[in-house]
Amino acid sequence: MTRDPRSKFSLNQILLAAAIGIFCIALLSLFLRNKSGGGTGLRFGGGKKTVVLFHFLSDKDEFLFSVYAEFYSQEKKAALFFINPLTSLEDEKTLEDYGKKAPDELESSLEDIFDASIPNQITFKASSFRKTVDLLGGIEFFFEPKSNRVTERYERKQKIYRLDGEDAFDVISYLKEKKLIHYIHRLEIQESMFLSFLEAIHHQGESFNKTKVGFLHEQIENNLSLKEWESLFDLFKKEKFTFGVSELPAEPILRAKKKDEILKANEETVKVAFAKFSSDIRSAYFVDGERARIEVLNGTQKSGLARYGKSLLNDKGLKVLSVDNAWDSSFTQSVILNRSGNTHYTDIISETFQGRKVFYALRKDLGLDATVILGEDFQNSKE
Repeated sequence: MTRDPRSKFSLNQILLAAAIGIFCIALLSLFLRNKSGGGTGLRFGGGKKTVVLFHFLSDKDEFLFSVYAEFYSQEKKAALFFINPLTSLEDEKTLEDYGKKAPDELESSLEDIFDASIPNQITFKASSFRKTVDLLGGIEFFFEPKSNRVTERYERKQKIYRLDGEDAFDVISYLKEKKLIHYIHRLEIQESMFLSFLEAIHHQGESFNKTKVGFLHEQIENNLSLKEWESLFDLFKKEKFTFGVSELPAEPILRAKKKDEILKANEETVKVAFAKFSSDIRSAYFVDGERARIEVLNGTQKSGLARYGKSLLNDKGLKVLSVDNAWDSSFTQSVILNRSGNTHYTDIISETFQGRKVFYALRKDLGLDATVILGEDFQNSKE
């Protein structure tokens, strides 16, 4: 039995038409996706972790630092892994040497190290960072003697400042000298500012409305759709995260040709270090009060204040290593300084002292989680 060639031709036409139809639908879907702002296709929050790689650059494309962040919304915890610009992940070329190409270079290296894609990237330039801080109404920041009080543009004499965008960017970009020790010190200040920045977003709450969030989506370089961007900001605003801070591990080496010191990273060391860091943060070990390292300082001329403060913290199950007098005896306001980036302990300390504000002033050289400075306001409440 022979087939009618016309019926065969008709079948081929049908198959071809179907293939063309599927192709057109795929193209239309891709067009609509690009039209709506692209995006990673992820939903923030829920039970899954959210991975974001933050970058900070000057308007002249000088690379300042990056933060690899994992947010565990179900547990309300977050691991922040900071990367120094003098870090070299390949040969002896640092991220600072790459300039505006540093974010792409870092993303590629971290994806190779962690053997996983990094779906979300946010890059702040000086201009977009300043606009964001100004929209937040500024950031309150504590300056102590070792802080960058005096730069080429600012001379800060008070202990507590509300920084506008210009001032805040000056704090994170100022470098006394192009030496490794100054880069390391600046990274602690950058860590302090980043935590203060996230805290400001959280406390702004509903006043940081959709219009402002949408405006920032246009101003800040990112690969998120508008819906994903709004979802991420909602996560920061609504959830009170417990943060942990660490740095990408690297060894100081001398570059013979340039006669300078840089930080050389080993891929396997980085992988193991972050796995342990993220595991520790999500464990009970991270919030064990017996592990807390706290000092209580008397910021007034009244004796016995620090010892009384220590007893209050001991009653909360927090370990106090030392009591002493502060470097200044004229503190009118009590302050709590977060020294390590572990926010669990400083949150408990804040509750213990009637909700007094926590400021981020990270100092890894002190070996502390927190410094509590008791001022005249605490003296009066005690009396």
